[in-house]
Amino acid sequence: MPILLSPRRLRAAFVSHATAKFARNVPDFVRLQALVAAQGGRFLNDHGAIRTADPAVAALFVRAARVLGLQRERAYAFPAKKLLSFDLQVIGDDAHQFKVFVSEVDLAAFPPTVAALVREDCATQASAVDHSAFVALIAQAEAQGGLSEADADAFIAHFVEVLMARNGPPLRRATLDAVAAVSGEAASALALGPDFNHVTIDVPSAGFGGIDTMTAAMLAASFRMLPVIQGAPGSKLRQTATMAATMATPVLEADGSLGNAQSEKQFVEIIERAQAVDADGAPLWADDGSPLIFRNFLAANAEKIFDAASTRGRSAPQNC
Repeated sequence: MPILLSPRRLRAAFVSHATAKFARNVPDFVRLQALVAAQGGRFLNDHGAIRTADPAVAALFVRAARVLGLQRERAYAFPAKKLLSFDLQVIGDDAHQFKVFVSEVDLAAFPPTVAALVREDCATQASAVDHSAFVALIAQAEAQGGLSEADADAFIAHFVEVLMARNGPPLRRATLDAVAAVSGEAASALALGPDFNHVTIDVPSAGFGGIDTMTAAMLAASFRMLPVIQGAPGSKLRQTATMAATMATPVLEADGSLGNAQSEKQFVEIIERAQAVDADGAPLWADDGSPLIFRNFLAANAEKIFDAASTRGRSAPQNC
């Protein structure tokens, strides 16, 4: 019997492949890697985040993530953004394990006519891809507790390059504009597909004195940043992000021609985690006596981070 790669090794392969893909599409990510290297720090990925409007995609992502040792834990609601979210975690005391923050477009909060347009787009995307071999690999991993190296390569490739992508024809401009009028964050989700809309770098590992110092260094290096760091100094979670670049997204115009819409899709986040506290505000400690670092998320922080990638409607078409 071939040697099976454990969830930990599969997770490491997934992070490597997914962040390499992210780097190909997000110049700020490459620039930040260089900034951390110049500081003498270590580039530790805290988490990646996806958004999707298709419940079937979210469910398949969750099932595949369990193969990586990531389990669904806490839920978060963002009514103003029309998003419902949850985190996927390696359950335990190690806050430095890679995590995924999943946001689903809350179609029940949309006008029925707009929700119907989104469901139509989801159905079109779903009909253009075959996940059957991927699902078979997931079932194999569930039965065995891991995958052989060859099967792992196929599993990771499909996960990152196919599941985490838009499949099928481009989005209709009318759908993008209708969704953007309700939620810019949902519009960005449709424009990008279920790829990482951001990857987040751990500040202490990066070698800076704190998030204020790292933010100042990024501003000095001409990164476009959110105006405020989320989370008060000394709190259990502080984070900020670059502003997503405006990019051309292929769309289908009303006459059936191919055009470009301007959308904001991907950005880079930095995060500083501190000691967790209990419901009474008392600090928490790990079994070995070290501080227990907070490893989840705060809805109030995340809502402002969402502003880094929000696509608002633009009426002027740009034909290719």
